[in-house]
Amino acid sequence: MTIREARSSDAKSIQLLLAQLGYPNFDEYGVVGKIKLHDQPGYHILVAEVNEQVVAFVSMHWFDLMHWQGKLGRFTSFCVDENFRSKGVGQKLLKAGEEFLINQGCIKLEVTSNNRREKTHAFYLKAGYSEESRVFRKVL
Repeated sequence: MTIREARSSDAKSIQLLLAQLGYPNFDEYGVVGKIKLHDQPGYHILVAEVNEQVVAFVSMHWFDLMHWQGKLGRFTSFCVDENFRSKGVGQKLLKAGEEFLINQGCIKLEVTSNNRREKTHAFYLKAGYSEESRVFRKVL
C-alpha cells in the first residue's frame, strides 16, 4: 500500500468513494475542483493506493482557534472502499493524516462522523479519539 497526495487524476476514484460515504451527487469535474481547493494553504488530501488503485482518501483542514495556542486539525472526509475495510488501510491512512497534521503545528485533532456510522465510531475510539462535544449545524 502507498499513501500519497491526491492528484486531479484521482477524481473518479474519490467520486466513487464519496458515493460509498453517502454523497452520490458529486460528478468527476466537481471532485477535481475539490482536489484543487485542497491544494491551497490549510487544506490537504491524502489517498491510499493498492496495486495502483485508489482505495481510500482523507481530506484535512487545519486552523488556529481563538481559545488555544496551536492549531486544530480536522479530518473533514475519510473513506475506505468497502472492499478494503478491516484490512488495515484505514489505520495506516489515519496515522499518515495525523502525522501530516502534527507537522502543520496541530495540537489537537478532531473528526466528525454521522450518528448512524457505529462501526466508524468504534474505529475512531480504537484509534485513541474520544467523543467530547456536540455539533450544531444550520444548513443555509
